[in-house]
Amino acid sequence: MLIYVGKLTYSPYAADELITIVFRDNVQTGDMAAVVLQWSKDSDGKAKANFSNHGTVSKVSATGPMEKNIELFSDEKDKTYYWYKGKISGDKMTLAMFNRGGEEVTKKIELQLVFF
Repeated sequence: MLIYVGKLTYSPYAADELITIVFRDNVQTGDMAAVVLQWSKDSDGKAKANFSNHGTVSKVSATGPMEKNIELFSDEKDKTYYWYKGKISGDKMTLAMFNRGGEEVTKKIELQLVFF
């Protein structure tokens, strides 16, 4: 199991909120993953609303030693609404978050590997 933790800012829904991404096995195409976060205020106006979604790692491509590009949930965006695309370099992950329509809603979510 791999667990990455970082902060999410996505105006007006999240301002410096906790985001955690958990990979069941490893970061390989087809592996299971879950994203757990908290909104500052969700689209219904509920403060500190919890949010989670899960699915599979859609794509992985190695770009160098200890570096890979990844996509999470892009093949399942009809179920998860948000999907993620980014890079893992060593013990750091940087992601952009996209909505179901493919619009990039936030850039540069930085996460740190905290459990492996």
